[in-house]
Amino acid sequence: MAGFLELRCAQLLHTLRAEARHRLSRRKAQLRVLTYDDLIDRVADALTGPFAGSLAMRLRQQYRVALVDEFQDTDPRQWLIFNRVFGADSDAPALFLIGDPKQAIYGFRGGDVDTYLAAVRTADAAPPLDRNFRSRPSVLKAVETLYDAAGDDAFLVEGIRFHPVSPGGVRADEDFRLDRSKAPALTIWQAPQPEADGKGRIRSYTAETARALATRACVAQIHRLLSAARTGGATIDGEALRPGHIAVLVRAHHEATRIRDALAEAGIPAVAAGRRSLFDTAEALELHALLLALLHSADDGRLRAALATVLVGMDARAIAGLDRDGPALRDARLRALHWRERLQRGGVLALVNELCAANAGRLFGLLDGERRVSNYLQLAEQLQDVQARTLGLAGLVDWLARAIAEADSSDETQMLRLESDARRVQVLTLHKSKGLEYPLVFLPFATIGGKTRSPGRHVTVRESGRRVLHWRLPLANPGWTQAAVAWEEAQRAEDARLLYVGLTRASHALWLATGPFNGQAATPLGRMLADLGALARAGKKTIRLDDGTPPQSLAWLPPDGDGMLPPARRPRRSLASDWWIYSFTQLRHADAGHAATAAATETPAAAADEPALDVADIDAGTVGTIDALLGGSRFGNALHAALERVDFAAWSDWRPGDGAPPGQTPLLVEALRGEGYTREHLDAGVEVLVSLVGRTLTTPLPEGGALCGLPAPSRRAEIEFHFAMQRTPVPALVELLHRHGVVTARRGFGLRQRLEGLMTGKIDLTYVRDGRWYVLDYKSNRLPRYDAAGIAEAMAQGEYDLQALIYTLALHRWLRFRLGDAYDYGRDFGGVRYLFCRGLDGSGERGIHAHRFAPELVAGLDALFAARADAADGDGEAAEDES
Repeated sequence: MAGFLELRCAQLLHTLRAEARHRLSRRKAQLRVLTYDDLIDRVADALTGPFAGSLAMRLRQQYRVALVDEFQDTDPRQWLIFNRVFGADSDAPALFLIGDPKQAIYGFRGGDVDTYLAAVRTADAAPPLDRNFRSRPSVLKAVETLYDAAGDDAFLVEGIRFHPVSPGGVRADEDFRLDRSKAPALTIWQAPQPEADGKGRIRSYTAETARALATRACVAQIHRLLSAARTGGATIDGEALRPGHIAVLVRAHHEATRIRDALAEAGIPAVAAGRRSLFDTAEALELHALLLALLHSADDGRLRAALATVLVGMDARAIAGLDRDGPALRDARLRALHWRERLQRGGVLALVNELCAANAGRLFGLLDGERRVSNYLQLAEQLQDVQARTLGLAGLVDWLARAIAEADSSDETQMLRLESDARRVQVLTLHKSKGLEYPLVFLPFATIGGKTRSPGRHVTVRESGRRVLHWRLPLANPGWTQAAVAWEEAQRAEDARLLYVGLTRASHALWLATGPFNGQAATPLGRMLADLGALARAGKKTIRLDDGTPPQSLAWLPPDGDGMLPPARRPRRSLASDWWIYSFTQLRHADAGHAATAAATETPAAAADEPALDVADIDAGTVGTIDALLGGSRFGNALHAALERVDFAAWSDWRPGDGAPPGQTPLLVEALRGEGYTREHLDAGVEVLVSLVGRTLTTPLPEGGALCGLPAPSRRAEIEFHFAMQRTPVPALVELLHRHGVVTARRGFGLRQRLEGLMTGKIDLTYVRDGRWYVLDYKSNRLPRYDAAGIAEAMAQGEYDLQALIYTLALHRWLRFRLGDAYDYGRDFGGVRYLFCRGLDGSGERGIHAHRFAPELVAGLDALFAARADAADGDGEAAEDES
């Protein structure tokens, strides 16, 4: 009966897993999401499916050789892919693997060192990388001595062992000097023996007491080294030792916080790279309290809570005094109103920036001041982004409350930023240190045993060459017991590899702590340090034993004078404040001569040629709902997209009244859908587009021929351009334009006295006919009439002559750059063509504006934009600006 129930439990688990996989797969398909694991699984499945040979052949045709670095972190599915395509399972093996199984520490991410070991057994051995270019020779010798003490089973896995390496010749033992002599490569600090209990028995330190002792000793040693560096007693490569030369490696994030805080109490700047959610911080709660106070502006209780935050910094005495001091309470309310206004005008980031700047002296005076300010600003950036997607301040408060309640330390988007890493001791986990190097490395907690980790409800172990998942079932299960033991052995082996990573990060020196710590004998390092006397004799001058008792407190280490910020330099020239990215639409929306609307020049406008709904000039009674819908910038964009996608030659035989040529209707539908037109409007939209596109492509152009007759190599749609404008005086620009009859009604461009920056835009169509280059722009405007007078009025009203001139100059500059001396504007530039598509009737006499700007205007505008305004104005600092 028990066996039957066990089988039923296992069957239920398999059913649940299959159902969960199916639902997750369906959900991903609905959301159109693929994870990295999904990509790997799909390729692996394809390489074991019916078309595996074809896929492998195509991949080998594209990639002749595969080289996999850090191969020790490969999982079985990845190895299946590489082996099938490039390895022994392929027709022509060309696979090179580089890896170090001693650094396989990412089992929690799916890395499988057994995969590496299995691959090694089938591979030809390559020359070993037996030279170390990172560390001093004495450091290499000290690490080798440690592993000699641990024996051949230091890594607890058959096939993984320590290999001695030779110095690469880059580092020398004299590079790190302490007290004017070569510094020891390895310092081992021994904790004092604990006092005996009442029965005379000596026990080991508890884990918490051991961490406190090791922390004190570690900070004391760092303090000692940095103090010696102030007087020239500790140097690296001839320069004084700095905090930035030091790294403290720990296993857990709470250990990193402990070390960072202890260093800060001694005045030693440190930065800790921990894994903690941004929303699981006191700063997140403070900003929530502040936003609540601004939301409920009449609630004095919430105002007091905001005033009491570290960010604002009002103490308890001052807050209590608000009950008796009316003017002070009124001032606090006014400050809150100012904060609310700042929030509404500039967003959360502007408000938090202002508060951090106003309280910078007090905040940076705190031990963790930089950490707090970094958190405030990171939170403000996220809230600033969210503010655009929430409904007002109430929505923002609700979003932050949910984020705090659902804080997830495994979410990469919520990770804390480093507050700063300049000139600071680096405190980071062993996992994060992989691949990095530091001159001095401290491992204070490596010999402190922790609580035995539990395998939990399920484990994955290697059995008979494959990975097997075991569940802990409610009934007796011998298989689970064996799997749990195997899992625990794998964890101990990974701990041994993690220690190796930590020991090999140092380039100049290592520092370790040991003593009668809880669980020390079971740690990988504890086995190496079991006989310190023998270790010191084997290491000779490379290993130093330190049994000094660390002081209870350390003198404050003042900031190093060399690390102080230099005084701010005085500016010797003025910086241009008018630099901007311009477009025709922005210039068109700038005030033509009155300061009242000058603000329009400060924000680029939307880049649509046609107004949002351009049916105002049409009798409302003659325009139906559909007709109105098929107008404005939205339909104009659809028309532009259609003309960009259709096959010009397919329309050569089109005549008014015909439908779309074969194969063209789907392109028109796609253009409409791209602008959000629904199914109920597609038929009407296609009908209008067919007429507009057909007439546009078949109408004769002034130079002869129609667009449908242009071969594809002779035309290019949607050419995007950016060209530079030096400081151009607006009066000089306006005078040049007026002299040639361009935008004669304009007197300026807002309040700007100069235009400087980039001019950007897109030309609808550029084409070549009979050796001459043309610029063409499509317009979907509805006009009262499309004869010459109506077109001229539309060109003037929309200032399209300025747009045409900008497009002309852009193409002129490009042709001059590409063709060089072979290009001549007068000979090679054909002009500009504006096609008002709704007015084209196939005759070539209606709906077309053709113009060619005088060479003097194009050359003058080109020179004006290229000349420096300060030089033209006789500014004496032009030479300095140029530098």
